[in-house]
Amino acid sequence: MSELFDVVVVGAGISGISAAWHPQDRCPGNRYVVLERRSDPGGTWDLVKYPGIRSDSDMCTFGFLQALALGQVHCRRADNQELSA
Repeated sequence: MSELFDVVVVGAGISGISAAWHPQDRCPGNRYVVLERRSDPGGTWDLVKYPGIRSDSDMCTFGFLQALALGQVHCRRADNQELSA
């Protein structure tokens, strides 16, 4: 049995997940699928483990640009503290 999709996204890493957001948000009537070879999404950040890694970026800056379109450029201090806990 074959299925037809309007949009096919290859890969469920950060870019693939972001690419899948657009047809869902802008063309809700279209059918789309995300194809991922591995059993888990996340791309490099899921595949390669970095024990003890630290980042100079706040957790809220790892979000997608869609949040910027909503006018929230930075997270609130309370949100950041909750994420850091």
